[in-house]
Amino acid sequence: MSKESIHAHIETLREELQNMALDIWAHPEAGFQEGHASTVQKEFLRRLGAKITSPIDMLDTAFVAEYGDDKPVIGFLGEFDALPGLSQKAGLNHREPLEDGAYGHGCGHNLLGTGSVAAFAGLMLTMKEEGLPGTIRYYGCPAEEIYSGKSFMARAGVFDDLDCCLSWHPSGEDGVGYSNNTALTTMEFHFTGVEAHAAANPHLGRSALDAVELMNVGCNYLREHIIPAARVAYIITDGGKAVNVVPGKASSQYAIRAPQVDQMNDITRRLIDVAKGAALMTGTTMEYVLVGVYHNRLPNAALADLAYENYLQAPPTPWNEEELAFAASMTDAYPAGTLERVVKGYGIPLEEVHNNLLPHPVRMGNKAKVAGGSSDVGDVSWITPTLNMTGTCCPVMVNGHTWQGTSCYGTTFAAKGMIRSGEVLAMTAYDLLTTRQDVLEKAREEWEHDKEGKSYTPIPADLKPYTAKE
Repeated sequence: MSKESIHAHIETLREELQNMALDIWAHPEAGFQEGHASTVQKEFLRRLGAKITSPIDMLDTAFVAEYGDDKPVIGFLGEFDALPGLSQKAGLNHREPLEDGAYGHGCGHNLLGTGSVAAFAGLMLTMKEEGLPGTIRYYGCPAEEIYSGKSFMARAGVFDDLDCCLSWHPSGEDGVGYSNNTALTTMEFHFTGVEAHAAANPHLGRSALDAVELMNVGCNYLREHIIPAARVAYIITDGGKAVNVVPGKASSQYAIRAPQVDQMNDITRRLIDVAKGAALMTGTTMEYVLVGVYHNRLPNAALADLAYENYLQAPPTPWNEEELAFAASMTDAYPAGTLERVVKGYGIPLEEVHNNLLPHPVRMGNKAKVAGGSSDVGDVSWITPTLNMTGTCCPVMVNGHTWQGTSCYGTTFAAKGMIRSGEVLAMTAYDLLTTRQDVLEKAREEWEHDKEGKSYTPIPADLKPYTAKE
């Protein structure tokens, strides 16, 4: 029984779970628009006997699946949104979009959500079988990319009573994380000027595009005077419609990252001043819109150590020869030397790496290290102790947010890695419910220490889910 029961239940559901992940991959959806993915997961979990609460606050695609009515309360995090411009045929080592410019699952959220569904389902069925006390939840979380769906769910209070939360992400390794990542604010800046004929009477116009460009110049000067660990990136989302018209409307979108929320907020205030200056210089007006806010992630070593133990115990991923050959072929999608460089970062001898796969689970980073990315999982980690782990769903050199990622995450290779990760999550939660409740106490003590007396600040009460400005 126990962990063997978890394995047996997940194996019974393996084909259905793998098909679910590949079905969501085949129907990529933008943030806050994940109607297909959300419905598929809710129907599956409701059929197994979970209580479903949906929608959450003003988020139509957000939901919570729950089983149990006692302490402790343990959550599993799931996501299911895709990324624009990353459409790609699955299982190829060269670029070949299914539809140019369309959405694709280049970050593997088709796997992320379904893997956590697998964990919840396997553990729920085991709890029923063994009569285990405790409560488990699966959180179907929309819009992780840019729009910070979990921030809205956090504001609604759905994470407040958790004893801990377990999260994972598809990646090129089985691993557990000990490092922080950056806080993030995403904003849009909209400038309004005066249209005019660009040749006959440009002096009568006031170019909104000039304002956007001057803001970008100001931002580039600002970079020298912010902390080295911060990052500011931008794109121009509207630069006018015709070259012979002085643009009366122009817009840009900015992402501001820093290791701590207060550092991010300070840079954001300074960037807003740059935008005001650009408007003043060009005789235009400016308005800004908050798109999303992520807190930095608080890693939890107590939970990571327990998950690592379970990675060592879990059955190996049952890849077949065809799937391993695909993994090996992805070398052709990268410049020579990429594999060597990536593997060196893990401290693993290259001769131990076969088919572009690491030979064993790894421990990643430390609390002094700040990873470059951001996630709204960070918001949850400020509300309750939160595990961060990864599972092998692609070769080690494949990065997320790429066509290579989309190609990998739509294969049975990835789906099998997802199942193993889900099993590790379920095994870890089982320990916390039964023989290792001491880890929950250690995790909370660590969490309280690492917060340094700070508390979670929810997003503004009037902030609504993002809708692109027409």
